[in-house]
Amino acid sequence: MEQSTGLSGPQARVAASDILAAIDLSTGSSAEQIARLEQAISSIDRLGGRCDDEIDRLSVLRMKESLRLLAGPDSTGGGGVLPGLATWDGTLLLDEVHVTGPLKQMYDQPAMPKSPETLRRYRFALSEMFHQQSHLLAAAGTSYRASMAAFADPAVRLLELGVTAAWTARHLDDYLQALGIPQLAPGIEQVSLPDGYPSYLPAAEALSTAIGRRVGLAPDEVLRRLNAVTPAGKWPEMTTLLLNASGLGAVVPPDHRAAVAGRVDQAMRAPLRAMATLRVTDGDEPGVQATSRAAGLASVDAAVGTIAAVRREYTTH
Repeated sequence: MEQSTGLSGPQARVAASDILAAIDLSTGSSAEQIARLEQAISSIDRLGGRCDDEIDRLSVLRMKESLRLLAGPDSTGGGGVLPGLATWDGTLLLDEVHVTGPLKQMYDQPAMPKSPETLRRYRFALSEMFHQQSHLLAAAGTSYRASMAAFADPAVRLLELGVTAAWTARHLDDYLQALGIPQLAPGIEQVSLPDGYPSYLPAAEALSTAIGRRVGLAPDEVLRRLNAVTPAGKWPEMTTLLLNASGLGAVVPPDHRAAVAGRVDQAMRAPLRAMATLRVTDGDEPGVQATSRAAGLASVDAAVGTIAAVRREYTTH
């Protein structure tokens, strides 16, 4: 009997995570880097094609978004299905078959009974729209486009995608309620979607919880603040929260504070960069998620250790 080549959703998401971890933009010409990115995109397309469940397949294909942002527009048209993309110029691209099409059907057939499978398609389409809209959020005086260069750092990609995926997963029902969707699609709140991004999302959640514990904020409030700023803006948001709560301002002269903030920033990046580039070929999804959570905690521990070291430097001289 011929052995099945199909993959479960968890298996495919871990395999896609491994492909993302293997991306190296530190060597080769720009053309060579783009070729590697396009090859990785094709590899994830093949993984998605091996998933029997439609929503599992889409959760894998969504993981191409960072590769497409790095590689630039798909000039050949052969990049396969990408459910959604927030491009650097602020354009929101949503796939017609899997996002805008199901939403049109939902609005054309309001309040009609639907199968769980159809409700899952609706829920995924709405989650994709919510997810991509979150990427475009920016604080006053900043822009999403300005993070384009910073996105080359794997730690930046992990935090941006992890925070956005976590916020989407945890607040999708709030989003649906605000749009009046449960009245249009009764039962949509009873169907579920996979979280996705097993190497990224748990780190973002653990980091938000650890920062909240340190600064006296609810984890969800930390996550909200991170979700509301650009990929590059997430780092000063975190360091400012931690440094303000530390009381270091009382011992560090004003003209030294930017350098101290930079040290804390770099300390936080190291564990997340290690997680973003960790090959997980032989891992299972719960194991990868656990490792990701540990990286999020290690990032905050590194910041706390750096703050303690700075305190000693300025109080023993």
